[in-house]
Amino acid sequence: MLHNLYEKNIKLIQYSFFGGLGVLSDISIYSFLIYLNINYQFANASGYLVGTIISFFLNRHYTFKLKDKILSRILKFFSVAFAGYLVSVLLLYIFIENLMIDEIISKLLTLFFVLIIQFTLNKKFTFKESK
Repeated sequence: MLHNLYEKNIKLIQYSFFGGLGVLSDISIYSFLIYLNINYQFANASGYLVGTIISFFLNRHYTFKLKDKILSRILKFFSVAFAGYLVSVLLLYIFIENLMIDEIISKLLTLFFVLIIQFTLNKKFTFKESK
């Protein structure tokens, strides 16, 4: 049982690290586009797409170490990412339009919620090991 808990925590750390590289790309693109006065939702979509692609390939290879069913896993991963994206769209709207929080700070605030949702769904749905 202790080994199983350790393994789950390691996967969460790895997922967070490799996802973090995707997030770093996402935030960089988002921030750059915001700097250029591009609409925050367009900036979010652009950064999110690039970050999702990076995150998929790193997590597939290093965190979950699964190389089978690539097309199926890509479709599932992007479906999960889309759910996370919708959460980020909603939260950005609330933070920016309703609470008047800065666009960059708002983006950073969404990350925690999206991480938890996507990790849970990807572990149970996308990267579930075949039996």
